[in-house]
Amino acid sequence: MLNILALIQISFGLIGVSPFLFYWIKMKNLSKQPMKIPPEPEIWPSLTIVLPVRNEEIVLKKKLQNLEYQEYPIDKIELIVIDSNSSDSTLEILDQWNSSRKSKFTLSTIIMDEHLGKSAAINRILEENFESDAMVITDADALLAPNSLKRIGRWLSEEKIGAVCGSQQIIETESTEHFLNEKSYRSFYHDLRIGESSQSSTPIFEGSLAAYRNCLIEGKQIDSTYNADDSQLAILIHREGGRSIMDQELQFFESLPSSRQSAKSRRIRRASGLVHLFTRNSAKEFDSNFSTIFRNEAWAHLFMPFFVFFSVVSMLCHIIYSTYLLIFEINFDIYHIFLLLIDSLFFLCLLFGNQIQLGRILRSFLIAQYTLLLANTQMYLGKDYRYWNQDIESRISIIQDLE
Repeated sequence: MLNILALIQISFGLIGVSPFLFYWIKMKNLSKQPMKIPPEPEIWPSLTIVLPVRNEEIVLKKKLQNLEYQEYPIDKIELIVIDSNSSDSTLEILDQWNSSRKSKFTLSTIIMDEHLGKSAAINRILEENFESDAMVITDADALLAPNSLKRIGRWLSEEKIGAVCGSQQIIETESTEHFLNEKSYRSFYHDLRIGESSQSSTPIFEGSLAAYRNCLIEGKQIDSTYNADDSQLAILIHREGGRSIMDQELQFFESLPSSRQSAKSRRIRRASGLVHLFTRNSAKEFDSNFSTIFRNEAWAHLFMPFFVFFSVVSMLCHIIYSTYLLIFEINFDIYHIFLLLIDSLFFLCLLFGNQIQLGRILRSFLIAQYTLLLANTQMYLGKDYRYWNQDIESRISIIQDLE
């Protein structure tokens, strides 16, 4: 029995994690040599800023002021606010700001008759015929660094760049367990995105701040039956011949969800969109470089969580059974004792994760695998994550922390 448990634990762990680990090491090395941003162009690209909103009365004024203070030629900007049938004072706040603002860029409003999710709102925007060079999509609860639009403009002055997304900076005044876990998680996967961008394109985008070249998405639509609109557009851009990259210096600021449950819901919602993304696209559709990236990310999102799950379950069973044999002084092979010690060290690292960097990484990794396991399972059960309740406290927090 112990031999079977040990075999499952080791083999499933190696098969599941090894391909991703080797891939991460490769991307980590590539991330140390990121692409160099082009210099400021003589003529800046024109930008259409798209702000999707639904019941954003708490953060909308702050967001609009944040956009107003961006360092970019005013004649090269237009703002479109698309409202998904808000039931609060979102539109009233927008009107008040518009009547008192000092900025001179054009403001347009699109009001949808019903709430169909962000992907549907983006499809409605894609129906418009823009004269601008690029579309910048940003969330209401994400505040941009003052030079964000200029960095986007510099990237898009390079013809081969079709899309660029920002890098999240967490607003947090205290080093809570949740903050440390999120920071470790973001750091681990951030290296992947930068490495993928250096090699070809990254299929996973940060939708809180992302820009897309209009000529590559003109007349296109994304699949509105699931979320991950940001990553859908990134893949669409690459399919049309552009590169989709992350810029680690293109920063936006967000507050963490206020509770464990809110954080869990947010992770599952994000994971659900990516699971659908990798299920509904095939690596065979792309060039060799991006195909390799896509295949590795698909493995990490669709298969690795199941291997990790069975490996961890067999590990727990091995620990319990080995401990039972030790207590009752029943002889068994010495390598099982060695494996028991390794397993025990593993759980000690998890237990003291706040004090040990390795423990935080392991904890963040296992949380991510658990989240992806749930997302895969619930996808097959038909669970829809296009709609969710906002985390009010995190929206209040981002306003207070930046005042």
